[in-house]
Amino acid sequence: MRAISISAIGSPDQLKVEEFPLPVSSNNPGEQILIKVEMAGINFFDIYQRRGERPMVFPGILGVEGIGIILESSTPLQNFKIGDRVGWSGATKSYAQFLTLSEDQLIPLPANISAEKLLPLLLQGLTAHFLATSSHVASAKTTALVTAASGGVGSILIQLLKRGGARVIPVTSTKIKLEKLQSLGFEDACTYSEMNDKVNLLTKGMGVNVVYDSVGKDTFNQTIELVARRGDMVLYGAASGPVEPINPLTLTRNSIYLSRPTLSDFISTFNEKKERINDLVSAQLSGALELPPLQIFTFEEAAKAHRLLESGMAGGKLAFTTA
Repeated sequence: MRAISISAIGSPDQLKVEEFPLPVSSNNPGEQILIKVEMAGINFFDIYQRRGERPMVFPGILGVEGIGIILESSTPLQNFKIGDRVGWSGATKSYAQFLTLSEDQLIPLPANISAEKLLPLLLQGLTAHFLATSSHVASAKTTALVTAASGGVGSILIQLLKRGGARVIPVTSTKIKLEKLQSLGFEDACTYSEMNDKVNLLTKGMGVNVVYDSVGKDTFNQTIELVARRGDMVLYGAASGPVEPINPLTLTRNSIYLSRPTLSDFISTFNEKKERINDLVSAQLSGALELPPLQIFTFEEAAKAHRLLESGMAGGKLAFTTA
């Protein structure tokens, strides 16, 4: 089979297309189910691994997310059957034509919606969903600040927060992205240089109830200062690099709640996965959630795709086709 391999920490140029033996389903943990990959999601976690900011064994195959078809299973399936189309998020070796997984890693998907529409609902959609409904429960009393609001998670998160009744302050990096956000009805959107003044103006200096920060190093010290008394500081990414260690006494200003949640703890059961993905699909079908077209790359375009995502100019979900 063909897959994208990486032999060492480094730039996107480290990504190479190579031939590998076809994986075989077995009784080993994480290898029970053989899946033919239709699409593999391209995510910042992949970049973190490539840059050495997350653990990975080299040489190896990147990719934690995808959609595919169950071909065979070495053990009886409880909630799926052979031929089902499934998703996964948080697995490994997804930049490949085939992979093996365990049943508890699979996400049930509706059969009547295209993979192109479903893929953004997996890692990005499910992350946005738990952020808006579990890390902080959005309501009409919520004012939320969202960094990287034009990105894969951010563009979904702001819509789910709005659906929940929250007042949303989306933050983005360029005037072009700002105008796009405003055209979508987010009139309080601003750039990073305008962020402090915008929050102080809209909250009369009180701060926001929740900050969702996925930028990390470059914004954290600024955004945490914008959290209101007893508000939530939700750090869920590090696009600019990891945040420096924090003195807990920093949180005594306004008695701030700091969290660093991760998706796996919010989709730990089959029912939770099903409920979250079904709610996202319902939002999509109702028009409450609109997503830009998926940007699809071949394996040979791996370096190009990583550079685009790393630049912050992707403006939506990126994926590899495995054909």
